[in-house]
Amino acid sequence: MYKTWLFNNKKKKERKDMIKYGRRWTPRMVIYQQKQEEVLKRIEDESGAKPGGHGMFKHYQAAVKRVMAELSDDELEKAKETAEEWSNNFPPPKIQAQVTHKKGPAYMEHFSKEMWRQCGMRVFVMSAWKNEQGEVLFRM
Repeated sequence: MYKTWLFNNKKKKERKDMIKYGRRWTPRMVIYQQKQEEVLKRIEDESGAKPGGHGMFKHYQAAVKRVMAELSDDELEKAKETAEEWSNNFPPPKIQAQVTHKKGPAYMEHFSKEMWRQCGMRVFVMSAWKNEQGEVLFRM
């Protein structure tokens, strides 16, 4: 009897979106984006792991930490300011193109499914964006 009452009167969990739109940039993320080749080269030189391989990921944090330790205070302050600017406004087009390529299709699919689930509405999405080379690409 008590078990049934507790089960029926428990607090309902609110449903959260699985996708978080937007990003809060940190100085560490900015430094990695700006010095990506240096970080990847350092990982390859010190550990022998190829960029993009499975062994690379366990050396990633240490490599970024060493790159950050070599930066001057002025460079770290500039990275903080850049992170704040990118968080409040938007990152440069090159980084926008990377995010679009990586997450764009998932964002569109999630939006379409939520519109169907919430409103019973079918959505047709046609997207256009610029890639890293500045070429306009589109997808349906």
